[in-house]
Amino acid sequence: MVKRILVPTDFSASSNAVFPHALTIAQAFDSKLYLLHVMPPSSVKEPERLGDFPPLESFIHSHLDEEFDPPLKPEAPYTKLYLYDTNTPRMIADVAREKEADLICMAVTSQRVELTWWSAGRTVEQVIERAPCSVLCLRGRPIKEKDWQRPRFHHIALLTDLGPQRETLIERVIPWVKRFNSILHIFPLQHGRSVRSGEQEALRELCQITKINANVLLFPEPKNRMQNLLTFVEETPVDLIVMTPRTRSEFSNRLVSDIFVRLLRLAKCPVLLLR
Repeated sequence: MVKRILVPTDFSASSNAVFPHALTIAQAFDSKLYLLHVMPPSSVKEPERLGDFPPLESFIHSHLDEEFDPPLKPEAPYTKLYLYDTNTPRMIADVAREKEADLICMAVTSQRVELTWWSAGRTVEQVIERAPCSVLCLRGRPIKEKDWQRPRFHHIALLTDLGPQRETLIERVIPWVKRFNSILHIFPLQHGRSVRSGEQEALRELCQITKINANVLLFPEPKNRMQNLLTFVEETPVDLIVMTPRTRSEFSNRLVSDIFVRLLRLAKCPVLLLR
């Protein structure tokens, strides 16, 4: 369950673009939010560089029952944290550990995601490596606060291998699916072979037992798993993509193409690295 959420931001519009997702998740799961801004120590002598978190109250109280059943909580308690340090990724991970965060929500604002296939930028990559919890990443776009939209999470895509951990992963996604009345699209990232009938039936049986609306995505050319996935994301209104760091590592060639970075570049929705 998501009880504590850490939201780091550098106060830019692109970085703040993750707030609608963080707030909606917090109001859905009745979570406590920790808003974090890490500043270089030199900024103490330059008060003109200091900023503040965007106003959140208007968004928190908007569209509480629209398409949400049960309705979202009317409040989202949060604490603001202003810290000085030269190592932002380390500080984010340390605060997540200190506050026992279950989730870190952050926007990817580095231009590296635009220029490369293998990295989402130094800060994001180091946070993912150091984080003691799941990390939700969204490609940061400069959206004004008045234009923020609530995510609905109607369609959740789960990327999973067919190993013994798949059932545990699906079970961890189920609370999200049930809370947002989502359709779960299970994308088996098979190693260049077709899904065996027994594996396919096991996935479907698990979905039936847990009483969730789900489908298993099968493609005639499993060797083209990356292109199959990208085509599906491009053609389907996916609201959240879920994978584990292990899935990212196993199904990426970091020297050529990284599945996590490619999804951030292509999709408008966030990608959740589930731990």
